[in-house]
Amino acid sequence: MSPADTNTTPTAPFRQIGKGFCGSVWAPDRPGPASAMKREDGGPLRSVAKDSARHITIERSLKDAQVRLNLAQRLNIPQHRELIRGDDSEWWRLRSARFPPTYQPCNTLITERILPLDRSAREKLIDLFCPERSRETIKTSRKDEDCLIRPYLGRRRANFSCPSPFFTLRNKPLLVHQLDGMGLPIDEYAEVMADTLAILYWHARTDANDVEFVLAPPRSGEEEDSFQSDVIGAHRLWLLDFDCVNHISLDEVGIEQAARAFFRNDPFYPRPDWEHETDRRLWEGFSKRFVEASTAILGDVKLAQMMIARLEALGEERRQNRLDLQAADEMEKLAM
Repeated sequence: MSPADTNTTPTAPFRQIGKGFCGSVWAPDRPGPASAMKREDGGPLRSVAKDSARHITIERSLKDAQVRLNLAQRLNIPQHRELIRGDDSEWWRLRSARFPPTYQPCNTLITERILPLDRSAREKLIDLFCPERSRETIKTSRKDEDCLIRPYLGRRRANFSCPSPFFTLRNKPLLVHQLDGMGLPIDEYAEVMADTLAILYWHARTDANDVEFVLAPPRSGEEEDSFQSDVIGAHRLWLLDFDCVNHISLDEVGIEQAARAFFRNDPFYPRPDWEHETDRRLWEGFSKRFVEASTAILGDVKLAQMMIARLEALGEERRQNRLDLQAADEMEKLAM
């Protein structure tokens, strides 16, 4: 952990800032830069040790591609700091009391914390998307201070103005029409995601399975070289969660594995089975940039073209399945 976490506030409690399938996520209960601790207290088949190993590999690949190839310039990955084992008695002796009493020592991954959006940005998001009856409650909710945006460029709903009745700012999903309606640079997000996937596939040689992207503030000193927004301020794309990432071979087998993971993941990326003109434009820009970034890494377009072709084939299957379901629904209605 950083010196500020261990020396300045040695007895300050840890507060839960998130929870997922792998486990719960904690941070010192204070503002500003800090460490985040992902505890292995979730699903029995998930491993923060695997998360740690993949994180190190991907962080190294990303830094190399950013420096040498000028790729994914506005993408950050939290700095990997330490993997703490559940049987590290000295570490836990000093810190167990900072967790709630029911939380026992377990394997824990320590990384840089991705800082949440500030109050001004949170209140603007609440005014835009939260049902009016819940706005004041959410604005004063401590849990909703932990605000990161999950940018879903691959999903949209027809009615932009209809707020969800189940509202939270923690890991807030925003669909592509919502992001576009806020004036956020969705085309630029798509290009950074394309760079990132090219790095994950061909440089780190992984399938990118179940990784997540969030929009969050930049580190100190990165503000000018970041995305800008009147609603959420200066921000960057951040990449996280690597415990489901697997190695791939650079051949048809690896491409199939990565392509299946692409559609299995949450809909961060533009989709080839688009149904809206904006989504068509996003997919074309994404796929073009993916081929360019892949060529910069590999020196050849073959694997990138194979990947795009496979994604488009799977996308066509998905489109046809939707059409078949719609036709079946119509037949059922006519038979009633």
